[in-house]
Amino acid sequence: MKKIILLLALSLLLATVMSLSAAVIPSRHEEVVDVVNTKYKNLFVFKAERKLIGAKVEVFSMNGDLVTAQRLHRRKMIIDFCDVKFGEYTIRITKGNEKQEFHYVKK
Repeated sequence: MKKIILLLALSLLLATVMSLSAAVIPSRHEEVVDVVNTKYKNLFVFKAERKLIGAKVEVFSMNGDLVTAQRLHRRKMIIDFCDVKFGEYTIRITKGNEKQEFHYVKK
């Protein structure tokens, strides 16, 4: 009985150490931009890393037309889709060779 309890305790300890090490060590393929969930339906909110400050942020409609473009001046940006038509939009963030795209659907 003592051996079973000891093995159970060791396996629990090992599982805890493995999960902590996975949380501490960053992955190589980390996202540069975090998309933040919001309770407001027409907002697209994201928070970028500091290295993306100055990046070009473009919003394209589903047919490829440029809706708006501006520079990222702060890490956090909120794009309001309240005054645009219903449909799909692509948000493209580019700086140098880095490029990320996100899709937003206004229903």
